[in-house]
Amino acid sequence: MNMSKIYALGILVMSVLLLPYCQQEQFTQGKRIYDVNCSNCHMANGKGLGAIYPDITNSAYLNSLKSELPCLIINGKQGQIMENVNMPGNKNLTAVGLNNLINYLNHTWGDGSMANLNNIKLQMENCLED
Repeated sequence: MNMSKIYALGILVMSVLLLPYCQQEQFTQGKRIYDVNCSNCHMANGKGLGAIYPDITNSAYLNSLKSELPCLIINGKQGQIMENVNMPGNKNLTAVGLNNLINYLNHTWGDGSMANLNNIKLQMENCLED
């Protein structure tokens, strides 16, 4: 075998070996944001705590109400079942952070769709004006 074939074979082997690691954590930053800001109530598995903190794995916000999700995350929500249990908003998230979080949520418990950063920016501007 000549050197170019050995080199090409080496690259192929390394690519095959490293590929799973590259794809393993596609939504790492969104997961970090979720872990820090959301998982205390919604739990790591998204199932929440019954009536107190809702299960987000079947949330309408990840299906039919996707356009409302950015404002929900930014502004939070007054509890409907227990008035003293509110979802806190996170006005400190950047558009990129919010986009990463929503992509993680969509990938983990939604339909797998990808949020569009430009749409997220527009939605953020609209909900901060409200």
